[in-house]
Amino acid sequence: MRVLVVGVGGVGGYLAYKLIKCGVDVTIKARGEHLKAIKENGLKIIDVDKEDIVYPKTKIEGIYDIVFVTTKSYHLDDVIKEIKSYINENTRVVPILNGIGHFEKFKNLDAKILKACIYILSNIEKVGVIYKKTPLFYLCIEDDEKVKEIFKNCNDLKIKFSREIEKDIWKKYLFISTFATLQSYYQKPTGWIMQEKRDEVEKFLDEVIKIAKKEGIDLKEEKERVIKQALNIPYNSKMSMQIDFEKGNKTEVDNLTGYLAKKSEFINFYYKKLKNSLKSS
Repeated sequence: MRVLVVGVGGVGGYLAYKLIKCGVDVTIKARGEHLKAIKENGLKIIDVDKEDIVYPKTKIEGIYDIVFVTTKSYHLDDVIKEIKSYINENTRVVPILNGIGHFEKFKNLDAKILKACIYILSNIEKVGVIYKKTPLFYLCIEDDEKVKEIFKNCNDLKIKFSREIEKDIWKKYLFISTFATLQSYYQKPTGWIMQEKRDEVEKFLDEVIKIAKKEGIDLKEEKERVIKQALNIPYNSKMSMQIDFEKGNKTEVDNLTGYLAKKSEFINFYYKKLKNSLKSS
């Protein structure tokens, strides 16, 4: 089967690398200097303390069986237009982004849309290089036989083919919306947030759990798991949204915080402050 990975950042780059190592026919869609470096030197992966290089295809042509979309949410409108030429009604399109609201953007594509989320700490170290900082890799993806087929030889990857994908996505959203928002607001890493702002973390989690319940998702048992997870990751860990704020880049604040801000005055306070900081920067 032919696989296209759209977006070769921390998630897409590592996913493309692992699929290639599993023997899958993978083409990537990247941009600018990052793409140029990959074409010239291959895609380099630093997986905690191990390094490897693969050489993905970069010429996009024909129809693909599976398309993974791993870009930032603010690129989606353009990406969805671009991939229409490479899909048909038998293609599986798998958005792997942070958040909840973005799935609505895919509803008019002539393809089967599979929902997914991923737990991974990785980013572009420099052009052509992906750095995965911890052993963490956990992909939850909607149960589908075609997708199962491409992962059949990836025995070292932790993958859940879920029949409760909505709940699995909300579990991830509970974690990332809380820490992406609070980290970006305070411009501090996870460890500092847990040490200094534990009460705010718990209040934020409670608000997200309340919103999820109104949408039919019960997350009441997830609060302690999220807190434990946050305490166990490296002190200086940062969500990609905080990194984007620090660099003055576009951010996913609308997708990660804005969706919840419409439903919670408590969260709307952070959202308005973050949006104002973007306007003034």
